[in-house]
Amino acid sequence: MQYLFLDESGNLHKNSPDRFFVIGGIFTNNYDDIKKSYVEINRELKEKLNMDFDTELKAAYLNMEEKMDIVIKLQQMNGMYIVGVIVDKEKIGVKIEEIHLYYNYIIGKLLDYLVKIGLIKTNEKDYLFINIDKSSMKIEDINSLEMYLKIHFNIERKMKFELNVAYWDSSKNYMIQVADIMCNTIWNIAQSPNPFKVFNSLNQKKRMRIYRLNRRV
Repeated sequence: MQYLFLDESGNLHKNSPDRFFVIGGIFTNNYDDIKKSYVEINRELKEKLNMDFDTELKAAYLNMEEKMDIVIKLQQMNGMYIVGVIVDKEKIGVKIEEIHLYYNYIIGKLLDYLVKIGLIKTNEKDYLFINIDKSSMKIEDINSLEMYLKIHFNIERKMKFELNVAYWDSSKNYMIQVADIMCNTIWNIAQSPNPFKVFNSLNQKKRMRIYRLNRRV
């Protein structure tokens, strides 16, 4: 089983002042061990920050040094990859009108990249379970991503692997909380003068897969 946990940072809307928009999180084929390890990291951070253990640990509560520390610790875990796609709104050549459609497109491009580099396996018996924070999704948009991805991969690209999309309340899902922290960290780094130099310096265990979507559409 392959798992992808995703969140978003920034704003796609054409009137938003944000230059960068990021969809990112983690990919794993070792769900149980990764969750167990992150729960321990989560507990340690809450003790440090004097937070109640039942409170959701959000990226907004952490400084950049603490986020970077989580990135480094996560890379020590076997079967875990930090993934993301960075959109530079100044270079894509359009103003976003239909946000949910472009959102689907971005996730499709991220998956294309992860398939291309061999991280996502696409044989007939392979299964990809995509998990997303539901807080930013409109009810009418929830089913459109899964349909879009199945058409793209199973029909257009004739790949036989199975995929499904689920939406979660982040307060009840530790792995979505990890995605929030990783996505926000990628978004912050994207705004630095040389982001990929920062990513390369962080990528100690070669478990970061960050894709830049600058192509005009």
